[in-house]
Amino acid sequence: MYPADLNASEEIAKLPEIVCRGGSCIIDPYGHYVTEPVWDKETIIYADLDMDKVPASRMEFDACGHYSRPDVLKLMVEDK
Repeated sequence: MYPADLNASEEIAKLPEIVCRGGSCIIDPYGHYVTEPVWDKETIIYADLDMDKVPASRMEFDACGHYSRPDVLKLMVEDK
């Protein structure tokens, strides 16, 4: 299904028939499967999501909170 005028036609010819098997799934904010991965077929994945998990999960991972406090953490590199 690649275009005939694609520059890498020799490399594409060496690829297996199925290059990407899929593995699509839905994962909750904690990293747990809501649906199992789907392999080797096309499908639409549906799930009922608990949106209350989103703000609660942010309490476990603080991407910009205490990491950006120079009064608490300091990066030091010894140049020897």
